[in-house]
Amino acid sequence: MDIGYKIRKRRKELDLTQVELGQKIHKSSQVISNWERGYTTGIVSEDLHELSMALSVPIDYFIPTHDANTTPQDVPQLDQRLEAIIRVYPNLDEKSKDIIDAIIKLNTGAQK
Repeated sequence: MDIGYKIRKRRKELDLTQVELGQKIHKSSQVISNWERGYTTGIVSEDLHELSMALSVPIDYFIPTHDANTTPQDVPQLDQRLEAIIRVYPNLDEKSKDIIDAIIKLNTGAQK
């Protein structure tokens, strides 16, 4: 997958428009569109860092993988509910985080 595809895919997963993503990283929607379509290549590291923060992904998310044995079906897809939890977890209060942690602990114990 190329960088533009990954930007578009993650932006849509987060239900962001190109305008909204552009506002988060101080770029125009046209710049976002050009990246997503592959019209602009060689995105600078500062922009990749801003994208990783705005899209809540590690910066290596944008690094293309060249493993010929890996197909998109081999890459596990996160449940949308899990993605939502991951996205909001850092902003939760401690009580909410404790509840999620307790559920994880309970489930982990049940699987043993």
